[in-house]
Amino acid sequence: MAQTIPPEGAGAPQGPIAAEAIQPPADVLALIPADAASHFQAVPVARENGVLIVAMLDAGDVFTIDELQRITGMRVAPVPIAAHELRTAVSRLYPGGADASAGLADSDIATQGIQRQNIVVLGRPAGPSADAPTIILLNEVLERAIEQRASDIHLEPYERESICRFRVDGVLYDWGKFSPDDHVRLLSRVKVLANIDIAEHRLPGDGRFTIQLKGRRWDVRVSTMPSAHGEKGVLRMLPKDSTTLSLGELGMLERERKVFERLVSRPHGMLLVTGPTGSGKTTTLYTALRSADTVARNVLTIEDPIEYELPRITQIQVQASVGLTFAVGLRHILRQDPDIIMVGEIRDPETLNMAVQAALTGHFVYSTLHCNDAPSAATRALDMGLEPCLFTSSVIGVMAQRLVRRICNDCRTEEPLPAALRERLNITDPEARMYRGSGCQNCRHTGYRGRLGVYELMTMTEPVRDAIQRRAASSEVRRAALQSGMSTLRDDAIRKVLSGVTTLEEVLRAVYVDN
Repeated sequence: MAQTIPPEGAGAPQGPIAAEAIQPPADVLALIPADAASHFQAVPVARENGVLIVAMLDAGDVFTIDELQRITGMRVAPVPIAAHELRTAVSRLYPGGADASAGLADSDIATQGIQRQNIVVLGRPAGPSADAPTIILLNEVLERAIEQRASDIHLEPYERESICRFRVDGVLYDWGKFSPDDHVRLLSRVKVLANIDIAEHRLPGDGRFTIQLKGRRWDVRVSTMPSAHGEKGVLRMLPKDSTTLSLGELGMLERERKVFERLVSRPHGMLLVTGPTGSGKTTTLYTALRSADTVARNVLTIEDPIEYELPRITQIQVQASVGLTFAVGLRHILRQDPDIIMVGEIRDPETLNMAVQAALTGHFVYSTLHCNDAPSAATRALDMGLEPCLFTSSVIGVMAQRLVRRICNDCRTEEPLPAALRERLNITDPEARMYRGSGCQNCRHTGYRGRLGVYELMTMTEPVRDAIQRRAASSEVRRAALQSGMSTLRDDAIRKVLSGVTTLEEVLRAVYVDN
C-alpha cells in the first residue's frame, strides 16, 4: 500500500509514495521541470532542512540521484513510487502534464523517452518550472543567439569559469561567462532536452531538440564532448522555415549562374559541390533542389543530418547505429523510382560507385565531396578507386565554394585601392575602389552582416576529360579547365571585392588569392 508524506521533519517516507500525497509548493516543483521529470522518472515531493525529497521510479539509481543533485543544487533524498502513480503525479503537477507523462510506461520507459523530441517554447512563461534559474538562463542564451543570427552556440568549461560563445557569420565571439556550477546545470538541462544520457560524462553524446520563438521554429543539434574541466557543449541552430534563396542571393554571379542552371536542367548526370566543412555546400544543393519540378519528378535525399525540410521531397536521415548508411540508403533509394537524388556526402568508395551508377542509369545525382578546389575532385574520386572513364562519363560539373562575410550595407564606406595591392592582384582598372564597413549597431560594430559564396565551376570539356582519362595531377586538370574558360575562386573573390560586397581582408581569410 502506498504511503503518504510524514509530518515535516520526520524525514523521507520509506515505502512507495502515493500520487495524491505529492503536493509540493511552486518553488519546489520548479526545481525539476516537466521534461526532466519525464526523463528521470522523478518528481519533487518536498524540501526539508536543505534536503529535496524526490519520488523516483528507481530510488536506488545513484547516477540519476547525482544528476538531480547537480541540476537542483540540493542534496536529494529518494523515495520509491510505482509507475502508474508517477504518471498520475506528472499529469497533475505540470502544465501539459499529459504530454510529459506519455512516455512513462510501465516498461521500456527510457527507450520511449529517447525517441521523443522535446519542443521548447521561448519568450513566454511555461508554468511553475519557468522560474527555475537554469531554465531562465538557457532560454536567455537561446533567445540571444537567435536575435544575433548565431549558427552555433559553444558552452566551454574552464577551471574557474565557463565561456559561452556564438558563431555569427562564420566567426566566433564571446557572449557571456558562467560559474562552473551554472555550466554543469546548464549542460544538464541541454542534455535532458536533447535526450542524451545525462549520467554519462566520459563519452561524447549527440541529440537534438526543437525551439519555438514568435511562431518560428529552430532545430537544435547538440554535441557534447568530455574535456579537462567538464563537458563542452555545442548547439547548432537550424531554422526549420528557412527562407527560399536564389542562386543570385547566394552570391553566384551571372556567368556561373547560367552555366550552373544549364547543368542542373540536364535529365541525368552527377553534379559535385566541393569545399571544407562550413563552406555552404548543402545550402547550394538545397537551393538547386528547390528549383526542381517536384510535381512531375520524384526527388529523394539521404543526409546526415537533415538540415532543412523541403516540401514535396522525401528526405532520409542517416542512422549508422541501425545500419542505415549513405551506401545502404542510396541502394534502397534506387528502388523508389527516383528522378533526382541528393547524397549528402560521398565518404567512401561504395557510396561513390553507387552514385556514379545512378548517374549513368538515367538519374540526376547531387552530392558533396571534401576537397580544396574543383579540379581536385577528380583526383579525390580516382584515389577512392573510381575508374577515370566512369568519372568522365557520369560527372557533368564540379563546383568549389567558400563563404565570405558581406559588408554591412548600413555602414559601408569607399576607399582607394593601394598601388601595391593593385599590382599584386593584377588590377589594371584605374577607377577600381575598395569598400569596407566602418561598424554600426546593426552589424555589432564588425563591419559585416550576412555571408555570400565565392565559386569556381568546372565543366567536363574535352581538355578536362582528356586530362582525367590520363590520370593527370590536379594541377594539370586545373590548367585544362582554365584553358576551357573556368573562372577560379581567386577571380570570383576579387570581382566581389571590387564590386563592394566583401573586403579583401575577408577574402584573404577564406580564399587563397595569389597566383
